[in-house]
Amino acid sequence: MITLVEPCEKYLQSYMEAHDEYEMHGVETYAFDDAKAYDIFEKYENYRKERNLPPNRVGSHFYWLVDQERNYFIGEISIRHRLTDSLRRYGGHIGYGIRFSEWKKGYGTFMLGLALEEAKKLGITTALITCDDDNYGSAKVMEKNGFVLQDKVTNIVNGSTITTRRYTKAL
Repeated sequence: MITLVEPCEKYLQSYMEAHDEYEMHGVETYAFDDAKAYDIFEKYENYRKERNLPPNRVGSHFYWLVDQERNYFIGEISIRHRLTDSLRRYGGHIGYGIRFSEWKKGYGTFMLGLALEEAKKLGITTALITCDDDNYGSAKVMEKNGFVLQDKVTNIVNGSTITTRRYTKAL
């Protein structure tokens, strides 16, 4: 069964393989953590409890989309507890990534749908999600989940000027 779970040791090896796939293919739209470099479960707990966070970061809940029968990690989604001015422009409430070998199979749409229920439980009443203007796959995932394009804004990200699509949905 494919389902959303809290990150756990059972799927860690598969998660690390997904990280390596991103590295191999130069994927930069969403970064899986390098679980070989530090304890990612401690990181997730710190974000969930909003403690020991890096500057300008907010609390978040992380979830993994997994295939339980195969002990296989498919994707990760994070739900931010609140928005800063910066996150309102770029990032929004929800960020997600699907492992490279599982792209274009509908998992992003499925995972976002499941995560919206979790966002509602966290008290989010209107969700904001963003993507780069040329990230058509992510835009389709949002639109298939009922998000509406609010506007496009220009942002400076890592020294580059990019156009960002901002989508919203009442939960």
